Amino acid sequence: MKTYETSATVEEQGRVLVAGVPFAPGTEVAVTISPKRLSAEEFTAAWRRVCAELRGRPGLQSITDEGFREEIDHYRAGQ
Repeated sequence: MKTYETSATVEEQGRVLVAGVPFAPGTEVAVTISPKRLSAEEFTAAWRRVCAELRGRPGLQSITDEGFREEIDHYRAGQ
């Protein structure tokens, strides 16, 4: 199946315009919309902000980034 990936910005009233697609007029296409993923740099910066905010809470100053990751992994595993 031929796919085409691009990004767009949601306009007023929830409209999204995708122009220049490589399909012939009249071709029925499937459309899936999701928020754009962060770049590695953006994700790292966001992770560091979250960790810093958590460390600012009482009793959490000594937890490392790895400690936060372990807690998240345990939570996801249902432990």
